[in-house]
Amino acid sequence: MRNDGELDAIDRKLLALLQANARASFTALARGAGLSRTAIQERMARLERDGTILGYSARLADRPKAPATRAVLSLRIRTRPCATVLDRFRHWPEIVACYSLAGPVDAMLIVETQDAPALSRLVDRLSAVPGVGEIETAPILAESAGSS
Repeated sequence: MRNDGELDAIDRKLLALLQANARASFTALARGAGLSRTAIQERMARLERDGTILGYSARLADRPKAPATRAVLSLRIRTRPCATVLDRFRHWPEIVACYSLAGPVDAMLIVETQDAPALSRLVDRLSAVPGVGEIETAPILAESAGSS
């Protein structure tokens, strides 16, 4: 381990092991790098502190390409503040985005469901939430090039 901020061969080996499997245990990393578990823990702490390791992440498989129905839902909220009502569906998995608006509608939701019947059931669930008034549903037919 060098004190001047440069990586030595063991640091590079440790980083390579982490890139191959960021979930590897300290014991497995120690075995792979030829050091003790304590030495690995100290090196990892230093590499994190020095900003060499910025974090750990999970690689996710692509979502299945099952056909999805996306829609924009415009909601009118009967009670105030609107945020109190909107917070009720913060963790609904079908809601991709939720925007509070000023104007003729109070909120706009971007939703994604498996199919049209699931979209209909979602609208029914939303309608049953106290404070939710009218809901206008606009299924998304196509996404233009350049959209994210």
